Amino acid sequence: MGMPRIFLDTANVEQIRDAVSTGLIDGIATNPGKVAESGKSYRQVVEEIREFFDGPIAVQALGSTVEEICECARGLHSMDPMLAVKVTANKAGLAAVKILAAEGVRTNATLIFNPTQGLLAGLAGSPFISPFIGRAKMCGHDGTEVISLIRQMYDAYGITNTCIIAASIKDVDQVISSILAGAHAVAITFNIFEAMCEHPLTSNGLAAFTEVYKTIPRS
Repeated sequence: MGMPRIFLDTANVEQIRDAVSTGLIDGIATNPGKVAESGKSYRQVVEEIREFFDGPIAVQALGSTVEEICECARGLHSMDPMLAVKVTANKAGLAAVKILAAEGVRTNATLIFNPTQGLLAGLAGSPFISPFIGRAKMCGHDGTEVISLIRQMYDAYGITNTCIIAASIKDVDQVISSILAGAHAVAITFNIFEAMCEHPLTSNGLAAFTEVYKTIPRS
């Protein structure tokens, strides 16, 4: 299936515009902290991104009960049906995902650290899930192993309509290890996206080729 591959993890509209211009970005991932840093509302951020990007945009729904989470998620969905509404993958959130998925709300079960959270979110019908890699590693846990186990369980249960997005990625090595562990997609910051595009030897090689090119006679 045509799953998104690269999500840009930011609410900075100028960074998003820059990255999207490459044609290599399939989705945008935000969180309340990133939206707060922008100084804009959810609606303002989404509307500005929609001026040049029509793919999935992940925004966080909040609430302490199933009813509160569903109400918040429905409000976000009504603002833009293409949003991937983030729902925390705890007991209340997973129950909300089951309800919302049946209503046609596109959810992204997030803050996943336990493989069974990912399994339950997939069984609940969430189109996206986000296991966290960097945060897990900071606590001494292997987030890429979580992805591997989720992918194995999805294959065992025939769950094929849920996109596993490796999130909280801190460097290019984690991008590579997450994909090799079975992630369908990665959510990366603008700095990591730029680092994926470059290498010092690439820059040095281009500079050398440019100097040599200047010596070639023009026909």
